[in-house]
Amino acid sequence: MPQHPDIKSLLNEYAPLMARIASTHEVNPSLREDLIQDISLAVWRGLSNFRGEASVKTFIAKVAHNRCVDHVLREMRYSKSIDTNQDIDDTLAAQAQQNEHLNDNKRDAKLDFMTALHRLNLGYRQVITMQLEGFTQAEIAGVLGINEAAVAKRASRARTQLESML
Repeated sequence: MPQHPDIKSLLNEYAPLMARIASTHEVNPSLREDLIQDISLAVWRGLSNFRGEASVKTFIAKVAHNRCVDHVLREMRYSKSIDTNQDIDDTLAAQAQQNEHLNDNKRDAKLDFMTALHRLNLGYRQVITMQLEGFTQAEIAGVLGINEAAVAKRASRARTQLESML
């Protein structure tokens, strides 16, 4: 059985990864914080079952993505009557205004990309997010429970959709 690092140091080390994954699934800052806590708790609980078959980073990403999918599905059930695209636009615009330290072009490009990313189908969003985190197609396939060909197809379709939105 592999040696497990101290959970506190592990959570500190991978906090940025968990936050980035959560931010691609939840735009509302308070709900995103709840989601990050939920991910952290799930990592803590799941660490005892970690067998070292993949890297710790891959394990944490898998836990994070599973929690995010659960979160998105749960939120979709509760907010069927809300215009989620308008909510995404409003929330991201407010966040961009808070980032006044970024130059206007950089801030606008980040806002445009995040808005487009949030509009992608969940399966496409997961693949693109993991690619941006530096995961290989094989690692993404393992995390999502699909084959590498499906990862490649989702990535291609996601890039096409992102290009058309941007």
